[in-house]
Amino acid sequence: MVRVKVVQFLRGSRQGLLLLFALMVSTLALTGCRSVPVTDRTQLMLTSSSYENRLGEEAYAEYKAQYPRSTNAEYNQALARCGKAIVEVAGQKDFNWEFLVLESSTQNAFCLPGGKVAVYSGIMDLMNNEAELAFVVAHEIAHAIARHSGERISWGYLQSLGGLLVAVGFQNDTINGVYGTGTELGVMLPFSRSNESEADQIGLLLMAEAGYNPRAAVQFWSRFSSNSSNGLFSSWLSTHPCDSDRIKAMNDQMGVAEEAYKKARSPKGYGVTFHHK
Repeated sequence: MVRVKVVQFLRGSRQGLLLLFALMVSTLALTGCRSVPVTDRTQLMLTSSSYENRLGEEAYAEYKAQYPRSTNAEYNQALARCGKAIVEVAGQKDFNWEFLVLESSTQNAFCLPGGKVAVYSGIMDLMNNEAELAFVVAHEIAHAIARHSGERISWGYLQSLGGLLVAVGFQNDTINGVYGTGTELGVMLPFSRSNESEADQIGLLLMAEAGYNPRAAVQFWSRFSSNSSNGLFSSWLSTHPCDSDRIKAMNDQMGVAEEAYKKARSPKGYGVTFHHK
């Protein structure tokens, strides 16, 4: 009888729904926490690495079916070299690493959960040398070893749960809309920007430990973003930090990266210079 009354209270009152939500969030926060490698930031993690890696495998197969593999021997060899060097210092033993250059004008790269790395030839066309490629690859690998995908999924679960409780508790389209916009702008987008900043920090250190001059990261990003015109509002709505903030953060972290570079077992400097056809 008492249990029935409690359930009726939770279902029938806004305070009860909010209490239920708070209890669920507290429970999840206590049971689903993990520390990010390198930065030691505590993150919410409600998914398993095996689940994330399986999703990565499936998505990677789709990308390989969609895009042809580049026949540029210089690009393929450079990616194989820097990928191997970064994997050696990444300390991720349970990934089944794979590196591909995909033929596309897209100026992007990614590393899916489980160590599935792809770099589009379009972004490699903008690189001067192997060290710049190493930064891009290390940044993407940083996303994977930090399990940012799983973290995003975990926070998405909470966002969806909160939206459901608000919808049930208030049954008001305006309030529901405010909740959706507020959590997207106030939580999910800044969260994504923080992921990018964290990947820059981890990636800068990884490339340096792998033996690549970390100064190449700033050189590449300054050139890559030179035509960008991010204003305050557009950068606020972006999932990435604005370019000037990103470059400043890299320069702020350069001292630590250069110390790691000095201690690298196999210094490579800027590596091979690319000869774009």
